[in-house]
Amino acid sequence: MNPNLCVARLRFDEFELDEADARLTYAGEPVPLAPKPFAVLCALARTPRMLVTKNALLDAVWGHRFVTDSVLKTAISEVRAALHDDPRQPRFIETVSRRGYRFMPAGVALPPQSAAAVAPNGAGGPGHPALAALTALCRGDATLAEVICTVAATLERERLVLNDS
Repeated sequence: MNPNLCVARLRFDEFELDEADARLTYAGEPVPLAPKPFAVLCALARTPRMLVTKNALLDAVWGHRFVTDSVLKTAISEVRAALHDDPRQPRFIETVSRRGYRFMPAGVALPPQSAAAVAPNGAGGPGHPALAALTALCRGDATLAEVICTVAATLERERLVLNDS
């Protein structure tokens, strides 16, 4: 998974997550969240309703540094606290036992002006003509932007698997 695939600007419940501006708000008011938990939330929000493995989150947020699962658990706890989410009855962050987490908000919406932005590197970068054309076409259509991001993430994973073979 390319952690920079889509710049998230999402509205869910009364929250708005603006990754580009490094801001989480609730009913228009800023919600304090440290940089690592914020990055975890963004990584999950890029692929709503899809499993993000622990390893993918650790790589996306902490790079290739040696860290344990406990730092991820702490970050998830901080995200849940900021979102007032109960792990026993989650509204936003679902735990998939021993595998990872899933961002599960109802009514996820992208504002029309930020439907999708593509990564500056790799096969899914803005220099790729097909992806650039698709991204231009989806402006204002949040559902289409989400589909493009999902397809691009899948293609990136397949490219990585093929290159490792």
